[in-house]
Amino acid sequence: MSLEKYRKMIEDIDIKMMDLFEKRMQVSLLIGKYKKDHQLPILDNSREIEILNKRKQQLNNDELWPHYESFIKEIMRLSKEYQK
Repeated sequence: MSLEKYRKMIEDIDIKMMDLFEKRMQVSLLIGKYKKDHQLPILDNSREIEILNKRKQQLNNDELWPHYESFIKEIMRLSKEYQK
């Protein structure tokens, strides 16, 4: 396969990830509104730990895990920032 084809594959994946990111942030706003309406804090450390543990089991790839962990932590950080 050529480099151009690999790049096209990445581009297609990025577009799908962008769509999912937008959807995730829309739901994050709904969560933020719910938390505000119910006087709940934006940060829930136990929930984040639960998510990370679950994702690690689901990924089941020790080589990729540190990278995915960074990725999902950044997404969670952006979601909290957007909720504010």
